[in-house]
This record gives sequence, structure tokens and C-alpha cells, in this order.
Amino acid sequence: MKKIAVICSGWHFPKGFYEPMVNQKLPKGWKADYFCVSHRDPSFAIEEKKNDKFDESIRGNLDSRLYSKVLTVGDIEALGWVYKEYPNTIGDWGNSNQWLKDNDWTKYDLFLFTHDDNLILRDTLFVDIIAEDESFKEWDILANTTGMPPGSIRGSFEFFKKKVIKKLGGQFDLSEVTLTREGHTTATNEIHELYDWNATVYPMTRFIQEQGLKVGYLAPGYRFSFYCLEGERGYISKTHGQNTEIENKSLDFLKEHNLI
Repeated sequence: MKKIAVICSGWHFPKGFYEPMVNQKLPKGWKADYFCVSHRDPSFAIEEKKNDKFDESIRGNLDSRLYSKVLTVGDIEALGWVYKEYPNTIGDWGNSNQWLKDNDWTKYDLFLFTHDDNLILRDTLFVDIIAEDESFKEWDILANTTGMPPGSIRGSFEFFKKKVIKKLGGQFDLSEVTLTREGHTTATNEIHELYDWNATVYPMTRFIQEQGLKVGYLAPGYRFSFYCLEGERGYISKTHGQNTEIENKSLDFLKEHNLI
């Protein structure tokens, strides 16, 4: 039996991520374990989001789907996730490193590292990427989209094969990041507040190039694929101005083809 480990960075706790993620169909001979590496108790997210109101735009409706409910620890565990809270140091690959240190990752054949503010659209993700053996052999890392700038791999929604984790020595390189947020349970809407965490991508980019790793993508563009719509600081509706046009093109395509 082969195994997938799904490791999510717990901060926003929307039902539209946690529930459809555990309801993914699995290929024959595979099983999945689900882990929430939390950096704050969900009660803070519930309080933070209790007055959210979403408009009737495409993005607003998608946020309504994502946040049909903000889950408690009990809700998350009842769905089948292993929930554990860790110090709020560095997000993204920092969450992943905390899990890798705390678990026997060698038991797993495939890893999905993901944020929890992602709206999961379909239940065939694992089947579709694994079932066709030839396609599955073509990548070492599979990302949701090509990223911004293209090629950036930062833990938003990426599959890694075990051999990549082995090459990494079981830890992601965070040496170029200076910002930690221990003790913080809230964040502002200032888009540059966590900008320093973007520095996690630089060692990862060099590592991919040096090791000659093959990176695949579920979709071109940024944030939005057939399977997963990535949140921006918690919401589909949030967007950085320089990325908005390419995001909107993806949303329009998905809407036109009745995929959202």
C-alpha cells in the first residue's frame, strides 16, 4: 500500500478546504493521511471572520463557498485530520518543517504541502494525477499553477515525491528568512506584512535547478486551477494588482466552461 501525506498550514480553517480534501477519491493501492500544522487556535479565525460579508461577484461567491463555516478543532479532527498546534514561527515551508521533524516522513511515497485557504473544487485530484502511470512519472514536484514569478514553489499547493524530500535532507531551507511571528494570533490586511516569507522560494528555486528536478503544473497562470483555487491571505477575492488580470482570465475560463 502506498501512502500520501497531506500537510496543511492551519490558519484560516475554512470548511471549503478541510472537508473536500478528506473526501478525495484514491487510486487503487493508495491511502492518505491528513495533518493540520496549526499556528493558532481556530477560535481566533472564527472571531476574525465572523463579520465577513461577500458580494455576488465570481470571487465573492467563491469565498462564500470557501467559508460556509469556519471549523473548530473538534470539527477538523472529526473529519479525520490530525490536528497539532505549533509555535507560529515561519509560515509556508516553516509549517512543513515542523511536520517533517515531528513525523516519520519516510513512511510516505507522496506529499501534498498546502495552505488551508484553498477552495478545493473536485474529488478526483489524487486519482487524476496518479492513475496515469506515464504522466505520474514525468514530474518530481507538481504545483497547482506556474506561480508568480513563474517557477516559484512556496508551499501553497504542491505535491512532492519522496525522493525530493530525501534530497532535501528532510527539511526545507529557511536560511534566507528573517521574520518569525511567535506569539501572534492575528495578521493585518497589509500585503507587505509577510513579504519576508517570500524568501523561502529562493533556496527552493536554486535547489530545483541544481538537482535537475522536473516540475509539473496543474494549470498555467497564477492561483487557480481545475482542482484548487488558492486564497490570497485567506480569500479568493483578495488580489495583488500586478496579478489580477491573469487571475481573472483563469476565473473567466473556469466560469465559461462551468468548472466553478
